[in-house]
Amino acid sequence: MDHVIKNIKIDIVQSKKGKYLLTINNKSLKTPDGNIIELPSMKLAKILLKDYESSFKSKPLNIVRPIKITNTAIDKIKPNNIFYINEITDNLNNDMICYFANSPVELVDLQNKEWLPLINYMKSSYNIELIYTSKLFSINQKPDSLLKLKNILNEINIFKLSAIYTLSQITKSIIISLALVNNKISAKKAFENSNLEELYQISKWGKDEEAFDRLNTIKVDIRNIKKYYDSV
Repeated sequence: MDHVIKNIKIDIVQSKKGKYLLTINNKSLKTPDGNIIELPSMKLAKILLKDYESSFKSKPLNIVRPIKITNTAIDKIKPNNIFYINEITDNLNNDMICYFANSPVELVDLQNKEWLPLINYMKSSYNIELIYTSKLFSINQKPDSLLKLKNILNEINIFKLSAIYTLSQITKSIIISLALVNNKISAKKAFENSNLEELYQISKWGKDEEAFDRLNTIKVDIRNIKKYYDSV
């Protein structure tokens, strides 16, 4: 498979190890740290090829690009897997899903409707019992809960882990991220749940154009990261 853009030829080739590589003008594509990009599936290779094609044609509009997730997987997570797993795990203490508002009643009801099923999902699917609050103090989740999450993340390959890591940064929630990648919720729901209060304020007071554009970018990024995860 080859694509030519302005004298730049991008190919997908399969290595002897069964991995998929991208080549630009017959040279293997490398990460910023100089590692050859070896991909586990043709589907993911096609996503990266499309990403590169679009970058040659115009400046990418979204914050998160597939190549960035891939570079993070290979250059950062692969040599330092434990660091990233610990970071994701520690962030469970700050997960936005565990911090409810105490007013107005309409927002509280909305959070109860949307967030409590996700908290219950962590219990039913992973046996992780979460502490949550509507008070103004930080939560320390039980060590057992953190250990269970760490064990889950340890089983995930570097490309999927990079996608989950990126998702958890965008959504401010590893709970939402796990629910999304495991098809408990849709990308649309992941976006809505991670921006629930802001969307509620917009529904009450109207939209600010700059904030609206930012939210649209987040919506597209969440959808694209889910597509990336599913391709691995």
